[in-house]
Amino acid sequence: MPTPLRIAERRTSWQKTLQEIGTQPLAFKPDFPEVAARWEAWWACRNDRPLLAAACRKEAKIRWGKAFDLVEKPREWLAVRRTQVENIHWAGDAIPNVRVDLGPVSTAAYLGAPLMLSEEEQTTWQTPSIEDWRQAPSFAFDPSNRWFRAVVELMRVTAEDARGRYAVCLPDLTGAMDVLSNMRGPDRLCMDLLENGPKVVASAAKVVEAWESIFTAFHDVVLGAGAGIFQWLGCWSFAPYTLPTCDFNFMISPAQFAEFCLPSLREQARRAGRCVFHMDGPGASRHAAALAAEPLITAIQYTPGAGTPSALAKLEMLRTLQQAGKPIVVFVPAEEVPELLKKLDPKGLCLLPEGIRSPAHADELAAMCR
Repeated sequence: MPTPLRIAERRTSWQKTLQEIGTQPLAFKPDFPEVAARWEAWWACRNDRPLLAAACRKEAKIRWGKAFDLVEKPREWLAVRRTQVENIHWAGDAIPNVRVDLGPVSTAAYLGAPLMLSEEEQTTWQTPSIEDWRQAPSFAFDPSNRWFRAVVELMRVTAEDARGRYAVCLPDLTGAMDVLSNMRGPDRLCMDLLENGPKVVASAAKVVEAWESIFTAFHDVVLGAGAGIFQWLGCWSFAPYTLPTCDFNFMISPAQFAEFCLPSLREQARRAGRCVFHMDGPGASRHAAALAAEPLITAIQYTPGAGTPSALAKLEMLRTLQQAGKPIVVFVPAEEVPELLKKLDPKGLCLLPEGIRSPAHADELAAMCR
């Protein structure tokens, strides 16, 4: 596979394709043009009502899960995942999609980190591989990487099937610091910030270079086949966007976040054009002020986190983000949807309810936003 062009060289073509796709109904979502238009308005905080994306499994005895055991058997993998899409009720602003999923922080695997897949536990992980910064990898992207090639083939067959029916969802391409955290180990990376900070920042910049090539290749494959593409949150956009994570940030101070994490996040956002930052849990929320003040971070998604099942506990933070002009996506227990709709500005608001009991329940929640 040839080395991909830069995002800037592809942006105009991608946007044209995304806009064309966004005006056509999907077989699995006939009102897709209206949904796509609401999402596009959400990016600018101009939506006329809150967005709510609710997906619920129908009562079907099929194989669920991510089918990690089939990632190198693309046709068999697609048969499993396509059947899942057909047996999910997509309510409100949820867009039917197949996610080409290789687990969290998949960019590290494309850069050579040893990848372990567990179908039983439905997750993947990478074994730390950087033992000494003096012998650190180059972080150069190699298109012949086994896992990258496997994902490209999954995307190719999925995009061909998805065209006119559903969207293709990218794997977690994450942010540069989470890649380094997986490849070095989070505890050692914390010490590296104190002992070898400039090397960490320089390595993160190299990861962004590799990420751009991977991001471009995936968009070329999917959009080249005429299928829609978005990131794992399900936000539709008429322009390409990135969804970086920095889960490592719960271990560091706001000052360290600004010094070591923001530079690569800022550059990733600049290159993509749009950016939704994934803020995971109360530990990460200490960096909300820095994110609100960063103009290149377009939008912010908040997950309450394990052991803190309430988004209502962070109402003031969410309001602050909205007041800074950031659209927000909030994972929320279904029972909290009515109160959040009352207490947050509907402009630039999207709720992703969890704990949906049935397709009828999903429709009931979506109706609250009309």
